Amino acid sequence: MNTTFFYGLMLAVSNIVLTLVFFFVGYQTDKMLQGRWIVSLVPLVVTIIVMWLGIKAAREEAKDRSLSYGKGVGTGVLIALYAGLIGAVYTYIHFTFINPNFADYAIDMARQQWIARGMSDSQMASAEGFTHMMYKPAVLAVMGAILSPLIGLVLSLILSAFLKRQPAAIAEVTPPVT
Repeated sequence: MNTTFFYGLMLAVSNIVLTLVFFFVGYQTDKMLQGRWIVSLVPLVVTIIVMWLGIKAAREEAKDRSLSYGKGVGTGVLIALYAGLIGAVYTYIHFTFINPNFADYAIDMARQQWIARGMSDSQMASAEGFTHMMYKPAVLAVMGAILSPLIGLVLSLILSAFLKRQPAAIAEVTPPVT
């Protein structure tokens, strides 16, 4: 199995498990306001760890154990792309069959924030229509498929800077920078 696909699959499965845990704990339903930071932070940490491992595995697979910056970035983006595509399919399934009322919970949460901001009823009605449209399963799936490689690009740019390694022949010839 291709390294990038393996780690993409691993990332997708990890995020699917987290999505289910968050659903069963209630962070996608009645405890949505309480768990916002957990639902955001934990998947990001898992993504960073899996992408680190995937880019490092690609480096270790090279004959000379080297990794150019571009190869690292490309590897990370592919991992995120595979995870995003697999995740998009699951997102559609999850919000169609497992948690079809997610939009209603999200709107209830948003309504509390809108009231605190002093929005009028007509403003809330138009915002509610837009929010309902954005939380449809197909829209969530497409957004996930688009955002995953973009987030993967940003993380890959950072992680590859730490994981890049010159080939041994070049490292021996190039004097250290002082």
